[in-house]
Amino acid sequence: MSYQPPAYYQQPQRSGNRGLGAGITSIVAGVLSPIAAVVSIPLGIAAVASAMSRYNQGNDAWWIGALVLAGVAVLLAIVAVVCGLIAVFRAGRMNAGRITGIIGLAIMAVNIFGIVFMVFLVLGSGQGF
Repeated sequence: MSYQPPAYYQQPQRSGNRGLGAGITSIVAGVLSPIAAVVSIPLGIAAVASAMSRYNQGNDAWWIGALVLAGVAVLLAIVAVVCGLIAVFRAGRMNAGRITGIIGLAIMAVNIFGIVFMVFLVLGSGQGF
């Protein structure tokens, strides 16, 4: 015979914040991703200028910095989308987790084409050298 709790015992209530951490991560990554992409553009321009300079041949530090920031922008975009989807589907009903997940996905929906353009701009600037 299994144990039955007394009638006055109530199960502990779950908090309504399932998915909140993933939603906040989605928003933060969605905001930081275009910043990393925008910063990578001046580094790409500096890499082109460095390659064109006759006094600074073979300096690849600008390219490495530009490519690292472009990679960080892409990685943050992926993190924002994945965390936003986790927050939306993990939250069982409309709660803080689902709302922050939707906000993070909305930020990425607005930013994704700009981020892709900036990354291609950085990658394309290195094709001539």
